[in-house]
Amino acid sequence: MNIKNKGKAFKQTQGVGKKLRKFRKNRGWTLKEMGGKLGLHWTTIQAWEKGKYGIPSTKVGRVCELLGISPSLLFEEKPDKIFYPYLEGIGPSTSVLAPENISKNINIKEILPAGADFALLRVESDSMKNAGILKGDWVLIDISAVDIHIKNIYAIAIFHGMGKKGEITLKKIEMVGSTVILIPSNIEYDIQVYHKSEIQVLGRVVRVLRVL
Repeated sequence: MNIKNKGKAFKQTQGVGKKLRKFRKNRGWTLKEMGGKLGLHWTTIQAWEKGKYGIPSTKVGRVCELLGISPSLLFEEKPDKIFYPYLEGIGPSTSVLAPENISKNINIKEILPAGADFALLRVESDSMKNAGILKGDWVLIDISAVDIHIKNIYAIAIFHGMGKKGEITLKKIEMVGSTVILIPSNIEYDIQVYHKSEIQVLGRVVRVLRVL
C-alpha cells in the first residue's frame, strides 16, 4: 500500500471513530460504561474513537446492536439505508436515546439527515392538524435542537408521576418564567400548562413522513 492510500484508510478509520463517539455520547455513556457493556477496557473504546485502529469485524455486530444502529451508519459515508430509533416513551432522568426509551429501530427508505441526533416518533393525535401533522404520520425529530422558538414544533415528554415514563406529545412551546405553555394547532385541543420540572423537550420536528 502506498503512502497516499495509507492516509486515506486512516481518515476513514478516524471518521468511523468520530461517529462512534457521537453515538456513545448520545447514549449518555462514558468510555468506561460502554467498555463494560462490551466486556472491553475503556482504553480500547477510546482507541477506536481516536482512529488508532478500527473496530474488529468480530465486534462490529455487537457494537451496532448496543448502539441501536445499522453498520452502514458507521461505515458508509452516504448509506442507502438509515435506521432511526423509534421512541414510545421517555424514562425519567435518562438521555433521550437511552436503550430503555427505544422500542425498535426503523429503516427509512429515502435518504434523510443521517446521524445520532435524530429519532422517529409516531403521531398519536390530530392536535397539530392545522400545521400539517396528522394522526398516523411519522415525524423525524432533531434531539440536539432544544432551544425554544415559538414558530417551531417540538416533541415534549410530559411526566405525570415520579418514576413513570413520560408521555410524548407534539406542540409549539411558549415559556413564561418557569411555566411552560404547550400550544396545539387544532382548536379542538386545549392549551396545556405545566411547570418546567414536569416536562422535557426532546427535540424539534424537522420532517413529517406519511409513509415509511
